Amino acid sequence: MRKTRITSALSLSAVAALALSACASTDSGSSASGDSSADSSKSASIAITNVFSSLNTDTAEGNSDTNGIISAMTTRGFYSITDEFDIRHNDWFGSYDMTEEGEGMKVAYKVNDDQKWSDGNDIDKGDLLLAWAAYSGYFNGEGEEGVTFFDYAGETAGLGEAGMPELGEDGRSITFSYPKAFADWESAFNITTPAHVVAELAGLDEETLVETIQNATPGEENENLQKIADAWNTGFNTTTMPDNEALTVGNGPYLVTDVVENQSITLTANENYQGDTKPAIGEVVLRVNGDASSQVQALKNGEVDAVAPQASVDTVSQLQELENTTTTVQPDQSYDHLDLNMVSGGVFEDKDVREAFLLTVPRQQILDSLIKPMDPEAEVLNSQLYVASDTENYDDAVAQNNSDMYPSDDMDANIEKAKELLDGKTPTVRILYNTANPNRVNSFAMIQESASKAGFDVVDAGTEQWSSLLPTGKDGGYDASIFGWVSSGIGNSSLGQIFKEGSPSNFNSYSNDIVNANADEIMVTLDQARIEELKKEADGEIFKDAYGLPLFQSIAVTSYNSDLTGVKPKPGQQPLTWNIEEWDFAE
Repeated sequence: MRKTRITSALSLSAVAALALSACASTDSGSSASGDSSADSSKSASIAITNVFSSLNTDTAEGNSDTNGIISAMTTRGFYSITDEFDIRHNDWFGSYDMTEEGEGMKVAYKVNDDQKWSDGNDIDKGDLLLAWAAYSGYFNGEGEEGVTFFDYAGETAGLGEAGMPELGEDGRSITFSYPKAFADWESAFNITTPAHVVAELAGLDEETLVETIQNATPGEENENLQKIADAWNTGFNTTTMPDNEALTVGNGPYLVTDVVENQSITLTANENYQGDTKPAIGEVVLRVNGDASSQVQALKNGEVDAVAPQASVDTVSQLQELENTTTTVQPDQSYDHLDLNMVSGGVFEDKDVREAFLLTVPRQQILDSLIKPMDPEAEVLNSQLYVASDTENYDDAVAQNNSDMYPSDDMDANIEKAKELLDGKTPTVRILYNTANPNRVNSFAMIQESASKAGFDVVDAGTEQWSSLLPTGKDGGYDASIFGWVSSGIGNSSLGQIFKEGSPSNFNSYSNDIVNANADEIMVTLDQARIEELKKEADGEIFKDAYGLPLFQSIAVTSYNSDLTGVKPKPGQQPLTWNIEEWDFAE
């Protein structure tokens, strides 16, 4: 049986790899009673493109697609995002609601009394406080010289406005008071990292963790808070199965039980999972395979049951020819882009050099080679904040965002103008990218060849460990990067997360006062029309500053064994595994 489903374009407003979860706990408790329906004889194998590097995907260093897939399988909190990009409240876990108060609002969260981590620890006030401390940026100081504690990958502006929260007497509830409206209040807070494990890594007990967070003064050095933050920031980083089993504690449908470095991650059904749907498949193995054609062959041979490979015309056609598979092709909630590092003392601190380099980027050639064979109607992407399938907003943004300064459509690289701007200089440019991703490899090669014609010496700084090296841009670790942002499909925080000065995901030291102000205003605005106006203005500033260039909106393709039931592919984050507990094999 051969099945192919082509879906229509999706509207996309938030284009970012949003990390919106954290967790905590205080009291140790007895192990939750097991009620698992998983069949240990059933094993599903899924091919993934990128290597595993951290069990905390909320940090700037750990915020990668593979780490996010594992996090979503091993932790569940107040809400989940469905394949229709709805926010689904997990009533089995807890509850939360918003009440308006004057110009502001209150949002109250309550964890259900029966909720425990996989090691039996209660999910309670420690987890709630730790998540808030990490996501809010509340304790960080002002300016470049200010103290920084939690290296959160997401936007802190919204939750940070709420100030110190109020804990409930039950030890399982927390309330945030926002002085102004907050656009993303429903998705700003969740739980993913156990506080008792973080406390252990910090050399503290959980009660000390709670007391430290409650009593620390914002902007001031605090030894215990720094220990907690350091443990949260780096304590979960690993490329192998950790010796400390506490790092694998979770509360999701599956738990990590084995890691073969750079090769595979094995997850086993959590017998104490409290969700409405208990996993039916006893084991899921994620197999690292960066080569799309190898993924297709592995699916054909039965070595894996599902794939979401880098899309290409050959990959799609090969998948569609496979027997007993279901293939889905659709515009992705992601885009590839080239970013220039503006760190002080770097080659791209000079705007003329940035403009010159961007003028050499052969975006049309890249699109024609990588995307047009799959989508003949595809065009060079000309917005940093919208993708082409968000048609009305995208068209409005492109009409006013200064993107016509750079080659696109039928006009390719402008070498002569680049030479004029360089005025005889021959700058060296080190480009970081993922060498296991064919599209990035090919994009780099085409950029390198074109830029050399204007006098640039483009150095290959590619590596499979690219994601862990992205934060080194702030220290001059590379001069440019090629990678992709993947959206969660909800929220409005992407402008602040990626482009706001000081944001952990602002890897290239970008700074623009208008962009900063607009990012902040968006987070306290409920008027969607005003939000779009602010984003479009910021989009223009980003192009005017020669920040970098969007290359193309990606194509999402998934394919899986038709004997698998419950699979609901979606573009964006966790394209296959977002509902892994609903999977089973047909009898």
